Amino acid sequence: MSDLAGFLRQQAHIHGDLPFVRFRDERVTFAEFDAVTDRVAAGLAARGVAPGDVVSVFLPNHLRFLEAWWGILKAGAVFGPVNPAYTASEAAFVLEHSGAVAVVTDASGAERVPDGVPVLSIDDGSFDALRDCTDAPPDVTRARDDLAHILYTSGTTGQPKGAMLTHGNVIANTWQTAELVPLAPGDRLGMILPLFHANAQIATTLVPMMIGCEVVMWDGFSASGFWDMLAEHEPVSISAVPTILSALLNSAGDRDVSNTSLRYVICGAAPLSQEMLETFQERFGLRILEGYGLTETTCVASINPYYGEQKAGSIGLPLRGQQMEIRGEDGETLGPGERGEICIKGPNVMPGYFKNEESTAESLRDGWLYTGDVGVVDEDGYFFIVDRTKDMIIRGGENIYPREIEEVLYRFEGVMEAAVIGVPDPHRGEEVLAIVVPRDGAEIDPDEILAFTHEHLAKFKRPRAVEIRDDLPKTSTGKISKGPLREEYGHWSSAR
Repeated sequence: MSDLAGFLRQQAHIHGDLPFVRFRDERVTFAEFDAVTDRVAAGLAARGVAPGDVVSVFLPNHLRFLEAWWGILKAGAVFGPVNPAYTASEAAFVLEHSGAVAVVTDASGAERVPDGVPVLSIDDGSFDALRDCTDAPPDVTRARDDLAHILYTSGTTGQPKGAMLTHGNVIANTWQTAELVPLAPGDRLGMILPLFHANAQIATTLVPMMIGCEVVMWDGFSASGFWDMLAEHEPVSISAVPTILSALLNSAGDRDVSNTSLRYVICGAAPLSQEMLETFQERFGLRILEGYGLTETTCVASINPYYGEQKAGSIGLPLRGQQMEIRGEDGETLGPGERGEICIKGPNVMPGYFKNEESTAESLRDGWLYTGDVGVVDEDGYFFIVDRTKDMIIRGGENIYPREIEEVLYRFEGVMEAAVIGVPDPHRGEEVLAIVVPRDGAEIDPDEILAFTHEHLAKFKRPRAVEIRDDLPKTSTGKISKGPLREEYGHWSSAR
């Protein structure tokens, strides 16, 4: 088994009549999913889709998304997901840059697809025609090094970059992740993160496919509706981001949530504060497996083990088969406690960015991925993120890492979310600004927060001021987005 199409067929043979996906009123077994994706592959081939072609999926979470994804792979083509929240111009860049020969979408997405790209809509019957195709599926086998996915990273500057993931990358990361989670055939997982993103693809699609679990797809995350969905479907796990965990804590109210079906929660995409981790675990009586990964590593690179020591504030240990190091500016490997760039090597690391040799050369050096994340490793081999290299604040010649300040802010009673950014200062180059969102019903005095930071931070690290807001900008996966904040506060002045 060298490719993902063969992987699905193998799992369908093993798990057969076990339920695989439930979405709204639809429920399909492994065998049924294998059969319908064979028909989609046949339909794509009949339309002229050839091995190596890119076919995009421009949909919110939906059973048809999964059918399109795996039908594309069975046709020997390359799966190119597009963020369903993209505007017409954003979608056009991804579709045109990837050279997509077709796009599976809905009525809303079709309005944002540029002229010239064939549309297969789940709303007008054109995708149903693929599902009803009676031709034999194409007899295609892809090599492990052949391209399977192109995932465009959101980025903080410039246009998105297309991370190329091979069949071997995806299969390797699935094995690496599956062996670390406490799951068995027949267990059920809840999918609340978007499918265009690597997390939902690996953690809540491919890992369940490998083990024989059922995936319950939710239309989207709603903190108020989460508890009813949890009681109805009883998943043993979900994957989330810190902002989701914060919202769940806030929405739980007086509910008795100490005995839910959840066994563990995987949390990634952004650092989780120690305060949040400990509060959530105690309140819900489960384990949070804080992990770390990038699109460029297919998904998961490290995680706090379920069967082993968990260190609060750590992104855990590298997955088996991966190497992780802290490197200095000259590329030298640093020892425990020394700050440097996190670098990763393994069979799950992408071969490069699509049509972007410059960015590939910058990120991949001698087989190592330079992540751009600043971290440290302790004596036990556990890694900790300090911050993004590009997120560092230089104040009066002193390097300041916002992550450290945010940890303190999350410990202040009443703070639900926090972001720390550098703002221009004519004297020190940059000044530190803290932006916080209160919990529902909480009233926060900025001066009290400043006094609190004075107790816990050295003078040069303390925020110059605190701004109170109703919300913070987020990416499509729920991660706090600092880019818009830097733009908004680019002319900030403490005198205002």
